[in-house]
Amino acid sequence: MVNIDYNMENIKRCLCPGCPVQAKSECVQEKLTKMKSEKGDIPAKEDVPGVYCSTGKTTCDGLDPSQMCQCGKCEVWKEYKLGECEPGGYYCAKGEAR
Repeated sequence: MVNIDYNMENIKRCLCPGCPVQAKSECVQEKLTKMKSEKGDIPAKEDVPGVYCSTGKTTCDGLDPSQMCQCGKCEVWKEYKLGECEPGGYYCAKGEAR
């Protein structure tokens, strides 16, 4: 399994919050709004609508897997060479990288 650091640097570089797959999920949007309003410490993993390659599947519903995943454009994905791992994308629905 790949060990992707759960830290503020990766949270900030993550493209998941703007991903079309989860754009229409009310739960994701609520988490994103809450995360943006809080400053300081690293938020709990379950409160971040992203870095799923590190944290695993989302706890939110309303995902649309018919939309194009953008993991391949992500700097975290590139740095950790996630194209060589499974599942390779759609971590929000398929779980963390391994």
